[in-house]
Amino acid sequence: MTSKQRLLAMRATERLVPPEELNKLLKFKMADLGFGFDQFGMERESVLLAYAIGRCIYKYWFRVTSRGQEYIPDEGRVLIVPNHSGVLPIDAMMIWIDLWLKKDAPRPMRAVVDNFAGFLPFINTAMYRVGQVVGARRNFEDLLESNQLMAVFPEGAKGTGKLYKDRYKLIKFNVGFIELSIKHRVPIIPTAVVGCEEQYAMMYNVKAIAAMISFPYFPITPLFPLLGPLGMVPLPVRYHIRYGEPIHFYNDYGPQTLENPETVRMLADKVQLKVEEMIQGLLEERKGIFS
Repeated sequence: MTSKQRLLAMRATERLVPPEELNKLLKFKMADLGFGFDQFGMERESVLLAYAIGRCIYKYWFRVTSRGQEYIPDEGRVLIVPNHSGVLPIDAMMIWIDLWLKKDAPRPMRAVVDNFAGFLPFINTAMYRVGQVVGARRNFEDLLESNQLMAVFPEGAKGTGKLYKDRYKLIKFNVGFIELSIKHRVPIIPTAVVGCEEQYAMMYNVKAIAAMISFPYFPITPLFPLLGPLGMVPLPVRYHIRYGEPIHFYNDYGPQTLENPETVRMLADKVQLKVEEMIQGLLEERKGIFS
């Protein structure tokens, strides 16, 4: 942003966020390199404006409920590990907003996005400005070493591309987050999100079109592409987020564990089972997709 754009962003944020809440948000720490950005391109004004806009969606469109924030420490390296779904990664945004809103000490959640997103014009820059990073291993390790709050979605793009008939059936977790947790001694916070599966009822994936535009999928829903861009407005389903107790595998499994793929796979499966149990609990509790 230019100096003028940053000023306008702050004015917009001040109008959208209550003063007492804004005062809390302004205390968040960022390692500014001297140009208004950190080493990965995060910009304070972009983060605050994104929060202000996302907060309105969080409170008035998806009406998010959540619990378990007390399991997430206010400082130190942490790995949030949620399920992933919904065609567009709105679930990541809602977790990001939830933690800023509910925690006393605001911390920017750095989500690791799929590599293909790093090649999307404008979208890639927007992601960097609000603190998200492309999923390169070195990026991940650098952020953990600087004690950041990280989010990784082990289902990857395949999770957001699940068909509606497969809703809440988790795809086998990738194991990279287990390796990083053990290597860098990072607690894992298993996280369940319910509601995102119904925001777009993806009935079919047109793989030929997806390949043409270099996307992992091209969704057909009851509203898209029938209604054009309007069909991509998500349904106002209600989101439910639950954070589980921290898992400290590194206390029982040393670095030598990384040389045993079967053990690493077993640990990833344990986390997936925990997330699945939490999802099932949320599904049993909710009365309907809009309530």
